[in-house]
Amino acid sequence: MKITLLLRVPFLDKIPSLKTLIIDLARKDVEINIISTIDHKYPVSDFKRYPNIKMTLVKQRTRKSDLPTSAKLLWATLKSILFHKSDYYIGGDATGCHLLCWLKKVFSFKYINFILEYPDINNQNELREIELADYVITHDHWHGDFISKHCSIKEEHILFLPNASYTDVHNEHGDYLSKKLHISSDKNIVLHSGGLGEWFCSKELARSAQKWDASYVLVFHTSHLVENNSYFNELKNEIKGFSNKVLFSTVPVSNIELDTLVASAKIGIATYSLKLLGYRAENMGLAAGKIGNYLKCGVPVIATRVHSLSYIEDYHCGILVNNLDEIKDAIIKIMRDYDNYVTGAYKCYKELWHPKKYLNRIFEVLTRA
Repeated sequence: MKITLLLRVPFLDKIPSLKTLIIDLARKDVEINIISTIDHKYPVSDFKRYPNIKMTLVKQRTRKSDLPTSAKLLWATLKSILFHKSDYYIGGDATGCHLLCWLKKVFSFKYINFILEYPDINNQNELREIELADYVITHDHWHGDFISKHCSIKEEHILFLPNASYTDVHNEHGDYLSKKLHISSDKNIVLHSGGLGEWFCSKELARSAQKWDASYVLVFHTSHLVENNSYFNELKNEIKGFSNKVLFSTVPVSNIELDTLVASAKIGIATYSLKLLGYRAENMGLAAGKIGNYLKCGVPVIATRVHSLSYIEDYHCGILVNNLDEIKDAIIKIMRDYDNYVTGAYKCYKELWHPKKYLNRIFEVLTRA
């Protein structure tokens, strides 16, 4: 079987479930062609261990005289269809899906819509591009129910894959962040891993850390370079008076190194702005890659209280909070029963998040279609 992935954004490593899918398919001897872009702020995925994964990378447009990025991707995909046709073409993001739908008007091929985020229900073109897909891959039943409600697509054509990375469950808890950031060994690290911005209430989270016990520090680890990011610099300026309570790890790391980094924290944080994200946050479910990574590494979670994250308390692997002021007490509660919360984290990951059974189902469906 041959599969081509078309991805406009230059950060496959920031999409754990998509990278997990690609690696799993490669391990099952599927030939993979990735057509994507390059941006200096994001590391290029390393697939040296998988000779059946090929990458065609185009430079993003930086000057008006350059050919538009989408045009470069379109041309690369057209050549793929004409000379190295695949059994399936996966649209890894909105632009990838849009280009494939355009090409599908001319060429006959099977198209998979890999849905990272909930579609805009007011955008009929976006909904139509979901309906044109032979299969949709999304994170969980919350996403599946939403898609079924707003799109005309058969239930059996919706496949699930939590936003989990391909690495194994991580059982070693070391001092990676303490050494990297020169944090005293008597401090407990509360980690926010992944994105940085108003969607994640980053400034508000940094302010709340001022109220925590002196033995706790907040670390923001970012998945891409942020030195020139205005929000990051505003946040740094804002915390100057209490910079000993808030630290930053801003160098992207590999998936394997990320597990070591996450496992060196005591508690993981996943906060979201309900005001800005709306139903996308309310129905977060198994889309939050940072939550999956915390659980895989046995790190209890403190997250925003939404109905689709209720499994965190059901599995006793963390605490949901209504506002950031409740984080202080949530930390204390977790630390009082820490070993049981760690046990709950591993159990939740293995039973709910682990991608193996979902990947096997996807492969089964694609090979028999």
